[in-house]
Amino acid sequence: MPSLERINVNFPRPVLDDLRRLVPAKRRSEVIARATARELRRLKVASLFENLARNPAWQAEQYPHLSDGMAIDNFVAQLRASGTYTSASIAATAPTRRKARRE
Repeated sequence: MPSLERINVNFPRPVLDDLRRLVPAKRRSEVIARATARELRRLKVASLFENLARNPAWQAEQYPHLSDGMAIDNFVAQLRASGTYTSASIAATAPTRRKARRE
């Protein structure tokens, strides 16, 4: 279990009122920590996309056959027709996923 550290935060009155009304006192820290973790994950993903927009993983000029959605669909159809790609082969190589816990 990760170590816990106490902090002080300020909430807008309506948010704090809802928190007090909807969440039992002994669960408030857990709810706040989970909501903060979820928001931080969202911010990290947004930052990743912003970085990729500034510095793409590959240059579009190198992949003219993937220039638009229709071209990508045609390329994937060709892969499937050639036997290079099958959904079963992808499923076989994909890591097993555990069922997500509801938050």
